[in-house]
Amino acid sequence: MKNYQVMIFNAVILVGLGFYGYIISGSPTSFISVAIGAVLLILSFPVRNDNHVAAHIAVALTGLSVVVFFVVGFLRGNNIILIMAVVTLIAFIFYISDFLKRKKERESNN
Repeated sequence: MKNYQVMIFNAVILVGLGFYGYIISGSPTSFISVAIGAVLLILSFPVRNDNHVAAHIAVALTGLSVVVFFVVGFLRGNNIILIMAVVTLIAFIFYISDFLKRKKERESNN
């Protein structure tokens, strides 16, 4: 999978689980993950066209989201937030490994 595909997948999971969490709990804080998912979905289009600035913004947002989702998920004992954290962590690991692979390819071409 390419970075933008992983980004879209992660965004869909965040939006879907965010709405599901709102339906179950009625808490408007569930829309935080929906907003993050929407931003990632919007950023996936420039990333598809190899926009490096958008890719770095998306990686930073994903990394921050991983930390926040894990902390809040463990503090509240909320499995939905922990699922979002794990999916976002997997996406973050994928982004970092793809960046390292691209860097290695650039260095080998020089």
